[in-house]
Order: sequence, then C-alpha cells, then structure tokens
Amino acid sequence: MSASTPKFDPFNPVVIVRILCGLLFVPHILFKLTAMDGAAAFFAKAGFDPAYPFLLLAIFAESLSAIGLVFNVATKWTGLLAAAVMAGATKAVLATKGAIWLWNLGGIEYNVVWCFLCLVIAVHAWREEYQTYGRVSLLFPRPASA
Repeated sequence: MSASTPKFDPFNPVVIVRILCGLLFVPHILFKLTAMDGAAAFFAKAGFDPAYPFLLLAIFAESLSAIGLVFNVATKWTGLLAAAVMAGATKAVLATKGAIWLWNLGGIEYNVVWCFLCLVIAVHAWREEYQTYGRVSLLFPRPASA
C-alpha cells in the first residue's frame, strides 16, 4: 500500500468484511446493555463466574472490537481481540447447548465463521503493515528512518 492509496476503499473486499464484522458487534452490545439480567444469566449458565464482571468485560471487549474494526483503528490488534471475543462466545455456546454445529439450531457455526473472519482481518493487517513498512511494530507503524 503506497502513500497515495486511500485508507477506505469501498471496492476492497477486506475493507467491507472488516466493517461488517465490526458492525455485527453492535446488536450484541445493545442486547447486553438492555437485558443485563438475561445476559448475566446466560454468562452464569455458560460457566463464567461471577457473571456480571465477565458480562462487563464482554461489553467492553465487543465495544473496542466494533470501534477498531469499523474505523480501522489498530486493526491488527482489534482483529485479534474480536477473534478472542468470538472464541469466548463459541465456548459459551458449547457450554450451554453442547456440540451443535448449525447456527439455526443454536450451534457454533456463526461464531466460528465470525471468529475466523476476524482472525483473517488481523492477519491481513499485520501482513499489510509488513508489506508497507518492511517490518511490524507493536502499535502504530512509522516509516523506517533513512
């Protein structure tokens, strides 16, 4: 990616998938915020004890993931965070419903695909940074000194 390449390219499929994955967190965050008791009950049933701190952690992590993915902020890290959130959601579904694959039967299919896409987004961001700067940095990349 050269200096003249725009950061937002609506014709780049990775950009569309990144924004979509971030936006998908919004209804999950809103549900947790509007139905805290029900969400906490699910967290408790899934084995996250105490439930409320884990619920608050999930809301925080999902919010960071949504913001980072939608607005392309530290995407290499927010993609990994989003994948970790979805791995936790997969664990919760497995703990409450058992090993069911199909999402329409309450299975993990949706969570696994979303987790995988977030991981691909993160890997793409790391790779793009390496291709652009010839190295990766911990937070925000800078051009190498000449």
